[in-house]
Amino acid sequence: MRTIILIKLVLLLSFALLGKDALAQFPYDKEYPHIGYGKVPPQDHFSTVMQGLAAQGKVLNFDDQGRGYLDALLAALDIDPSSQVLVFSKTSLKQRFISPQTPRSLFFNDEVYVGYVPGSSSLEIGAMDAQLGPVFFDFSQQPAADPRFEQETSRCLRCHDSYSLTGGGVPRFMLSSVLAGPDGNLVSHELSELTDTETPLDHRWGGWYVTGTSGAQLHRGNLIISDVAVLRDLQLSATSNQKNLNALVDLNLYPRSTSDIVALLVLEHQIEVQNRITRLNYDSLTLLQTTPLPDQATLDALTRPLLDALFMAHETALGDVVEGSSGFTDYFQQLGLKDSEGRSLRDFDLHTHTFKYRLSYLIYSAALDALPPLIKNHLFAQIKAVLLNQVAAPEYPHLSKVERAAITGILQETKAEVLK
Repeated sequence: MRTIILIKLVLLLSFALLGKDALAQFPYDKEYPHIGYGKVPPQDHFSTVMQGLAAQGKVLNFDDQGRGYLDALLAALDIDPSSQVLVFSKTSLKQRFISPQTPRSLFFNDEVYVGYVPGSSSLEIGAMDAQLGPVFFDFSQQPAADPRFEQETSRCLRCHDSYSLTGGGVPRFMLSSVLAGPDGNLVSHELSELTDTETPLDHRWGGWYVTGTSGAQLHRGNLIISDVAVLRDLQLSATSNQKNLNALVDLNLYPRSTSDIVALLVLEHQIEVQNRITRLNYDSLTLLQTTPLPDQATLDALTRPLLDALFMAHETALGDVVEGSSGFTDYFQQLGLKDSEGRSLRDFDLHTHTFKYRLSYLIYSAALDALPPLIKNHLFAQIKAVLLNQVAAPEYPHLSKVERAAITGILQETKAEVLK
Protein backbone atom coordinates (compact mmCIF):
# COMPACT_ATOMS: atom_id res chain seq x y z
CA MET A 1 0.00 0.00 0.00
CA ARG A 2 1.37 3.37 -0.93
CA THR A 3 1.72 6.11 1.65
CA ILE A 4 2.36 9.70 0.67
CA ILE A 5 5.67 11.04 1.94
CA LEU A 6 4.04 14.42 2.55
CA ILE A 7 2.54 12.97 5.74
CA LYS A 8 6.03 12.22 6.99
CA LEU A 9 7.17 15.77 6.24
CA VAL A 10 4.24 17.23 8.14
CA LEU A 11 5.13 15.08 11.14
CA LEU A 12 8.75 16.18 10.98
CA LEU A 13 7.63 19.81 10.92
CA SER A 14 5.45 19.13 13.95
CA PHE A 15 8.50 17.83 15.81
CA ALA A 16 10.47 20.92 14.87
CA LEU A 17 7.71 23.15 16.23
CA LEU A 18 7.12 21.16 19.41
CA GLY A 19 10.79 20.74 20.30
CA LYS A 20 11.56 18.55 23.30
CA ASP A 21 7.91 17.94 24.04
CA ALA A 22 7.69 15.99 20.78
CA LEU A 23 9.84 13.25 22.23
CA ALA A 24 6.86 12.34 24.37
CA GLN A 25 5.23 11.18 21.13
CA PHE A 26 7.32 7.97 21.27
CA PRO A 27 6.03 6.48 24.53
CA TYR A 28 6.87 2.87 23.72
CA ASP A 29 7.59 2.21 27.37
CA LYS A 30 4.14 3.54 28.28
CA GLU A 31 2.14 1.95 25.48
CA TYR A 32 4.13 -1.29 25.29
CA PRO A 33 5.68 -1.78 28.74
CA HIS A 34 6.10 -5.52 28.06
CA ILE A 35 8.42 -4.67 25.13
CA GLY A 36 10.80 -2.41 27.07
CA TYR A 37 12.01 -0.57 23.96
CA GLY A 38 13.77 2.22 25.85
CA LYS A 39 14.87 0.10 28.80
CA VAL A 40 15.96 -3.34 27.60
CA PRO A 41 19.48 -3.49 26.11
CA PRO A 42 19.18 -4.52 22.44
CA GLN A 43 20.36 -8.02 21.55
CA ASP A 44 20.39 -7.56 17.78
CA HIS A 45 23.22 -8.85 15.60
CA PHE A 46 25.05 -5.50 15.52
CA SER A 47 24.98 -5.14 19.31
CA THR A 48 26.06 -8.75 19.79
CA VAL A 49 29.02 -8.38 17.43
CA MET A 50 30.13 -5.15 19.10
CA GLN A 51 29.86 -6.77 22.54
CA GLY A 52 31.90 -9.72 21.32
CA LEU A 53 34.67 -7.49 19.96
CA ALA A 54 34.80 -5.55 23.22
CA ALA A 55 34.95 -8.74 25.29
CA GLN A 56 37.91 -9.94 23.22
CA GLY A 57 39.66 -6.57 23.41
CA LYS A 58 39.51 -6.19 19.63
CA VAL A 59 39.06 -2.92 17.74
CA LEU A 60 37.98 -2.30 14.16
CA ASN A 61 40.54 -1.07 11.68
CA PHE A 62 40.18 2.59 10.72
CA ASP A 63 41.03 3.72 7.19
CA ASP A 64 42.12 7.34 7.63
CA GLN A 65 42.57 7.78 3.86
CA GLY A 66 39.17 6.55 2.80
CA ARG A 67 35.95 5.27 4.34
CA GLY A 68 36.87 5.21 8.02
CA TYR A 69 35.39 2.20 9.82
CA LEU A 70 32.98 1.24 7.04
CA ASP A 71 34.90 -1.62 5.42
CA ALA A 72 35.94 -3.15 8.74
CA LEU A 73 32.41 -2.90 10.13
CA LEU A 74 30.87 -4.55 7.07
CA ALA A 75 33.35 -7.42 7.41
CA ALA A 76 32.65 -7.80 11.14
CA LEU A 77 28.90 -7.90 10.51
CA ASP A 78 29.29 -10.29 7.56
CA ILE A 79 27.66 -7.85 5.14
CA ASP A 80 28.81 -8.26 1.55
CA PRO A 81 29.61 -5.03 -0.36
CA SER A 82 27.64 -6.37 -3.34
CA SER A 83 24.50 -5.46 -1.37
CA GLN A 84 25.29 -1.76 -1.85
CA VAL A 85 22.40 0.43 -3.00
CA LEU A 86 22.66 4.19 -3.44
CA VAL A 87 20.13 6.91 -2.69
CA PHE A 88 20.81 10.49 -3.81
CA SER A 89 17.66 12.22 -2.53
CA LYS A 90 17.86 14.21 0.69
CA THR A 91 15.53 11.92 2.65
CA SER A 92 17.53 11.07 5.78
CA LEU A 93 19.21 12.70 8.77
CA LYS A 94 22.41 12.94 6.71
CA GLN A 95 20.72 15.10 4.08
CA ARG A 96 23.28 17.91 4.13
CA PHE A 97 25.94 15.44 2.92
CA ILE A 98 23.71 13.78 0.29
CA SER A 99 23.45 14.81 -3.35
CA PRO A 100 23.51 13.12 -6.75
CA GLN A 101 27.30 13.57 -6.62
CA THR A 102 27.63 12.08 -3.12
CA PRO A 103 24.80 9.57 -2.65
CA ARG A 104 24.12 7.76 0.59
CA SER A 105 25.06 4.09 0.35
CA LEU A 106 23.21 1.33 2.18
CA PHE A 107 24.54 -2.18 2.82
CA PHE A 108 22.57 -5.02 4.36
CA ASN A 109 22.27 -8.65 5.31
CA ASP A 110 19.27 -10.44 6.84
CA GLU A 111 19.52 -8.56 10.13
CA VAL A 112 21.55 -5.34 9.84
CA TYR A 113 21.58 -2.22 7.63
CA VAL A 114 24.57 0.13 7.43
CA GLY A 115 24.38 3.64 5.94
CA TYR A 116 27.45 5.57 4.76
CA VAL A 117 27.89 9.01 3.21
CA PRO A 118 31.33 10.42 2.36
CA GLY A 119 32.17 13.33 4.64
CA SER A 120 29.76 12.38 7.41
CA SER A 121 31.10 12.03 10.95
CA SER A 122 29.18 8.82 11.61
CA LEU A 123 27.71 5.68 10.10
CA GLU A 124 24.02 4.88 10.47
CA ILE A 125 23.03 1.45 11.76
CA GLY A 126 19.61 -0.15 11.69
CA ALA A 127 19.18 -3.67 13.06
CA MET A 128 16.35 -6.13 13.60
CA ASP A 129 16.10 -7.09 17.27
CA ALA A 130 14.13 -10.26 17.94
CA GLN A 131 12.19 -8.66 20.80
CA LEU A 132 12.30 -4.90 20.14
CA GLY A 133 12.02 -4.85 16.36
CA PRO A 134 14.02 -2.20 14.47
CA VAL A 135 16.67 -0.50 16.61
CA PHE A 136 18.95 2.29 15.42
CA PHE A 137 22.48 3.39 16.25
CA ASP A 138 24.88 6.20 15.43
CA PHE A 139 28.41 4.81 14.90
CA SER A 140 31.11 7.49 15.12
CA GLN A 141 33.68 7.81 12.34
CA GLN A 142 35.98 9.72 14.70
CA PRO A 143 38.86 7.47 15.92
CA ALA A 144 38.94 9.08 19.38
CA ALA A 145 35.19 8.84 19.98
CA ASP A 146 34.03 7.34 23.27
CA PRO A 147 31.59 5.66 23.21
CA ARG A 148 32.06 4.41 19.67
CA PHE A 149 28.32 4.00 19.10
CA GLU A 150 25.06 4.93 20.80
CA GLN A 151 21.50 3.77 20.37
CA GLU A 152 19.17 6.36 18.83
CA THR A 153 15.75 6.47 20.48
CA SER A 154 14.50 9.85 19.30
CA ARG A 155 15.84 11.32 16.06
CA CYS A 156 15.67 8.15 13.97
CA LEU A 157 12.23 7.26 15.27
CA ARG A 158 10.79 10.55 14.06
CA CYS A 159 10.57 8.83 10.69
CA HIS A 160 11.15 5.16 11.46
CA ASP A 161 7.87 4.83 13.32
CA SER A 162 4.30 4.07 12.32
CA TYR A 163 2.54 7.26 11.33
CA SER A 164 0.42 7.09 14.47
CA LEU A 165 3.24 8.32 16.67
CA THR A 166 1.06 7.76 19.71
CA GLY A 167 -1.64 5.20 20.29
CA GLY A 168 -0.02 2.26 18.59
CA GLY A 169 3.08 3.39 16.78
CA VAL A 170 5.82 0.78 16.42
CA PRO A 171 9.37 1.09 15.03
CA ARG A 172 9.88 0.16 11.38
CA PHE A 173 12.29 0.20 8.47
CA MET A 174 11.26 2.10 5.36
CA LEU A 175 12.00 2.80 1.71
CA SER A 176 10.68 5.73 -0.27
CA SER A 177 10.50 6.72 -3.91
CA VAL A 178 10.72 10.44 -4.63
CA LEU A 179 11.50 12.77 -7.51
CA ALA A 180 14.62 14.79 -6.79
CA GLY A 181 16.43 17.62 -8.54
CA PRO A 182 20.14 18.20 -9.26
CA ASP A 183 20.78 19.09 -5.60
CA GLY A 184 18.94 16.05 -4.24
CA ASN A 185 15.98 18.02 -2.90
CA LEU A 186 12.45 16.86 -3.66
CA VAL A 187 10.77 18.61 -6.59
CA SER A 188 7.33 17.11 -5.96
CA HIS A 189 5.66 15.77 -2.84
CA GLU A 190 2.63 14.55 -4.78
CA LEU A 191 4.72 11.94 -6.61
CA SER A 192 6.54 10.74 -3.48
CA GLU A 193 5.57 7.56 -1.66
CA LEU A 194 6.71 4.78 0.59
CA THR A 195 7.17 1.63 -1.45
CA ASP A 196 6.84 -2.08 -0.87
CA THR A 197 6.55 -5.20 -2.99
CA GLU A 198 3.05 -4.21 -4.12
CA THR A 199 4.27 -0.95 -5.67
CA PRO A 200 4.48 -1.10 -9.49
CA LEU A 201 8.08 -0.93 -10.68
CA ASP A 202 7.46 2.26 -12.64
CA HIS A 203 6.78 3.96 -9.28
CA ARG A 204 9.82 2.55 -7.47
CA TRP A 205 13.30 3.85 -6.76
CA GLY A 206 12.88 7.52 -7.50
CA GLY A 207 15.82 9.29 -5.86
CA TRP A 208 17.94 6.12 -6.07
CA TYR A 209 20.65 5.04 -8.43
CA VAL A 210 19.90 1.64 -9.96
CA THR A 211 22.25 -0.61 -11.91
CA GLY A 212 21.22 -3.72 -13.77
CA THR A 213 18.54 -4.39 -16.33
CA SER A 214 14.79 -4.91 -16.25
CA GLY A 215 14.06 -5.03 -19.98
CA ALA A 216 10.88 -3.31 -21.09
CA GLN A 217 9.81 -2.87 -17.47
CA LEU A 218 10.91 0.62 -16.47
CA HIS A 219 11.48 2.28 -13.09
CA ARG A 220 12.24 5.74 -11.67
CA GLY A 221 15.83 5.03 -10.69
CA ASN A 222 18.61 7.32 -11.97
CA LEU A 223 16.05 10.03 -12.77
CA ILE A 224 17.15 13.57 -11.85
CA ILE A 225 14.54 16.26 -12.49
CA SER A 226 16.10 19.43 -13.89
CA ASP A 227 12.84 20.81 -15.30
CA VAL A 228 9.55 20.37 -13.46
CA ALA A 229 7.72 20.44 -16.79
CA VAL A 230 8.78 16.83 -17.37
CA LEU A 231 6.62 15.75 -14.42
CA ARG A 232 3.60 15.85 -16.71
CA ASP A 233 4.99 12.97 -18.74
CA LEU A 234 7.90 11.13 -17.16
CA GLN A 235 10.11 9.39 -19.70
CA LEU A 236 11.80 6.49 -17.95
CA SER A 237 13.34 4.62 -20.85
CA ALA A 238 16.50 6.76 -20.92
CA THR A 239 17.32 6.20 -17.24
CA SER A 240 16.28 2.57 -16.75
CA ASN A 241 18.53 -0.37 -17.73
CA GLN A 242 21.83 1.20 -16.67
CA LYS A 243 24.55 -1.44 -16.39
CA ASN A 244 26.89 1.07 -14.73
CA LEU A 245 26.77 4.60 -13.36
CA ASN A 246 29.90 5.96 -15.01
CA ALA A 247 28.01 8.66 -16.88
CA LEU A 248 26.10 9.78 -13.78
CA VAL A 249 28.43 9.85 -10.77
CA ASP A 250 32.01 9.18 -9.63
CA LEU A 251 31.88 6.33 -7.10
CA ASN A 252 35.57 6.04 -6.24
CA LEU A 253 34.74 6.82 -2.60
CA TYR A 254 32.46 3.78 -2.27
CA PRO A 255 33.16 0.04 -1.87
CA ARG A 256 31.35 -0.71 -5.14
CA SER A 257 30.35 1.25 -8.23
CA THR A 258 26.92 -0.38 -8.35
CA SER A 259 23.44 0.02 -6.91
CA ASP A 260 22.07 -3.40 -7.71
CA ILE A 261 18.47 -3.81 -8.86
CA VAL A 262 18.20 -7.33 -7.42
CA ALA A 263 19.47 -6.08 -4.05
CA LEU A 264 16.73 -3.44 -4.15
CA LEU A 265 14.06 -6.08 -4.83
CA VAL A 266 15.32 -8.17 -1.91
CA LEU A 267 15.54 -5.09 0.33
CA GLU A 268 11.89 -4.21 -0.30
CA HIS A 269 10.74 -7.74 0.46
CA GLN A 270 12.88 -8.03 3.58
CA ILE A 271 11.75 -4.72 5.04
CA GLU A 272 8.10 -5.54 4.41
CA VAL A 273 8.35 -8.87 6.24
CA GLN A 274 10.40 -7.48 9.13
CA ASN A 275 7.94 -4.64 9.67
CA ARG A 276 5.04 -7.08 9.81
CA ILE A 277 6.90 -9.32 12.25
CA THR A 278 7.42 -6.28 14.48
CA ARG A 279 3.79 -5.23 14.30
CA LEU A 280 2.61 -8.78 15.05
CA ASN A 281 4.98 -9.07 18.01
CA TYR A 282 3.87 -5.76 19.56
CA ASP A 283 0.15 -6.35 18.93
CA SER A 284 0.10 -9.96 20.07
CA LEU A 285 2.06 -9.31 23.27
CA THR A 286 -0.35 -6.49 24.05
CA LEU A 287 -3.36 -8.72 23.43
CA LEU A 288 -1.97 -11.61 25.47
CA GLN A 289 -1.66 -9.36 28.52
CA THR A 290 -5.46 -9.28 28.77
CA THR A 291 -6.53 -12.27 26.67
CA PRO A 292 -4.20 -15.24 27.24
CA LEU A 293 -6.25 -17.51 24.94
CA PRO A 294 -7.58 -15.53 21.94
CA ASP A 295 -10.13 -17.24 19.73
CA GLN A 296 -9.38 -18.58 16.26
CA ALA A 297 -10.78 -15.57 14.40
CA THR A 298 -8.63 -13.19 16.45
CA LEU A 299 -5.50 -15.22 15.81
CA ASP A 300 -6.29 -15.37 12.09
CA ALA A 301 -6.67 -11.59 11.92
CA LEU A 302 -3.45 -11.00 13.87
CA THR A 303 -1.28 -13.28 11.76
CA ARG A 304 -2.79 -12.68 8.30
CA PRO A 305 -0.72 -9.58 7.35
CA LEU A 306 2.53 -11.44 8.09
CA LEU A 307 1.25 -14.58 6.38
CA ASP A 308 0.52 -12.53 3.24
CA ALA A 309 4.01 -11.04 3.29
CA LEU A 310 5.74 -14.39 3.87
CA PHE A 311 3.89 -15.89 0.88
CA MET A 312 4.43 -12.70 -1.19
CA ALA A 313 0.71 -12.63 -1.85
CA HIS A 314 0.57 -9.05 -3.11
CA GLU A 315 3.88 -8.79 -4.93
CA THR A 316 3.64 -6.92 -8.23
CA ALA A 317 4.50 -9.29 -11.05
CA LEU A 318 7.65 -8.64 -13.04
CA GLY A 319 6.97 -7.78 -16.66
CA ASP A 320 10.39 -8.72 -17.98
CA VAL A 321 13.64 -10.37 -16.96
CA VAL A 322 15.61 -8.61 -14.19
CA GLU A 323 19.38 -8.98 -14.00
CA GLY A 324 21.73 -7.51 -11.41
CA SER A 325 25.17 -6.02 -11.92
CA SER A 326 27.15 -6.45 -8.70
CA GLY A 327 27.38 -10.17 -8.03
CA PHE A 328 24.71 -9.87 -5.33
CA THR A 329 22.45 -12.42 -7.07
CA ASP A 330 24.98 -15.24 -6.80
CA TYR A 331 26.12 -14.18 -3.32
CA PHE A 332 22.60 -14.10 -1.90
CA GLN A 333 21.60 -17.45 -3.37
CA GLN A 334 24.67 -19.29 -2.09
CA LEU A 335 23.65 -18.43 1.49
CA GLY A 336 20.47 -20.50 1.24
CA LEU A 337 19.68 -23.59 3.29
CA LYS A 338 19.26 -26.25 0.62
CA ASP A 339 17.27 -29.47 0.59
CA SER A 340 18.54 -32.74 -0.89
CA GLU A 341 17.42 -31.56 -4.34
CA GLY A 342 19.49 -28.39 -4.07
CA ARG A 343 16.46 -26.12 -3.66
CA SER A 344 16.44 -23.08 -1.38
CA LEU A 345 14.03 -20.34 -0.39
CA ARG A 346 16.75 -17.92 -1.53
CA ASP A 347 16.57 -19.14 -5.13
CA PHE A 348 15.62 -16.36 -7.53
CA ASP A 349 13.17 -16.40 -10.40
CA LEU A 350 13.57 -12.78 -11.68
CA HIS A 351 11.37 -13.46 -14.71
CA THR A 352 7.79 -13.19 -13.46
CA HIS A 353 8.47 -12.62 -9.75
CA THR A 354 11.47 -12.13 -7.49
CA PHE A 355 11.81 -15.55 -5.85
CA LYS A 356 11.38 -19.00 -7.36
CA TYR A 357 9.72 -20.45 -4.25
CA ARG A 358 7.41 -17.88 -2.70
CA LEU A 359 7.81 -18.43 0.99
CA SER A 360 10.19 -15.88 2.49
CA TYR A 361 13.68 -16.90 3.58
CA LEU A 362 12.90 -14.90 6.73
CA ILE A 363 10.96 -17.94 7.94
CA TYR A 364 14.37 -18.83 9.44
CA SER A 365 14.84 -15.46 11.18
CA ALA A 366 15.39 -15.05 14.91
CA ALA A 367 12.68 -12.39 15.06
CA LEU A 368 10.06 -14.74 13.70
CA ASP A 369 11.17 -17.52 16.04
CA ALA A 370 10.89 -15.09 18.98
CA LEU A 371 7.18 -14.44 18.47
CA PRO A 372 5.04 -15.55 21.44
CA PRO A 373 4.69 -19.36 21.21
CA LEU A 374 0.91 -19.26 20.81
CA ILE A 375 1.21 -16.79 17.94
CA LYS A 376 4.12 -18.54 16.24
CA ASN A 377 2.39 -21.92 16.45
CA HIS A 378 -0.75 -20.47 14.89
CA LEU A 379 1.29 -18.84 12.13
CA PHE A 380 3.06 -22.12 11.40
CA ALA A 381 -0.27 -23.95 11.35
CA GLN A 382 -1.54 -21.43 8.79
CA ILE A 383 1.57 -21.90 6.65
CA LYS A 384 1.11 -25.65 6.75
CA ALA A 385 -2.58 -25.32 5.86
CA VAL A 386 -1.73 -23.15 2.85
CA LEU A 387 0.96 -25.52 1.60
CA LEU A 388 -1.30 -28.56 1.98
CA ASN A 389 -4.21 -26.62 0.44
CA GLN A 390 -6.51 -27.43 3.33
CA VAL A 391 -10.13 -26.32 3.16
CA ALA A 392 -9.94 -23.64 5.87
CA ALA A 393 -6.61 -22.22 4.68
CA PRO A 394 -6.29 -18.67 3.30
CA GLU A 395 -6.53 -18.74 -0.48
CA TYR A 396 -3.34 -17.90 -2.37
CA PRO A 397 -4.07 -18.60 -6.04
CA HIS A 398 -0.63 -17.30 -7.04
CA LEU A 399 0.89 -20.49 -5.61
CA SER A 400 0.65 -23.48 -7.96
CA LYS A 401 0.44 -27.06 -6.75
CA VAL A 402 4.00 -27.61 -7.95
CA GLU A 403 5.32 -24.58 -6.08
CA ARG A 404 3.52 -25.55 -2.86
CA ALA A 405 5.02 -29.02 -3.07
CA ALA A 406 8.51 -27.60 -3.63
CA ILE A 407 8.21 -25.24 -0.64
CA THR A 408 6.94 -28.12 1.50
CA GLY A 409 9.91 -30.24 0.49
CA ILE A 410 12.37 -27.47 1.34
CA LEU A 411 10.80 -26.92 4.76
CA GLN A 412 10.74 -30.62 5.58
CA GLU A 413 14.53 -30.68 5.36
CA THR A 414 15.42 -27.19 6.59
CA LYS A 415 12.72 -26.15 9.12
CA ALA A 416 10.46 -29.11 9.80
CA GLU A 417 8.83 -27.54 12.87
CA VAL A 418 6.70 -25.39 10.56
CA LEU A 419 4.97 -28.50 9.28
CA LYS A 420 4.34 -30.31 12.57
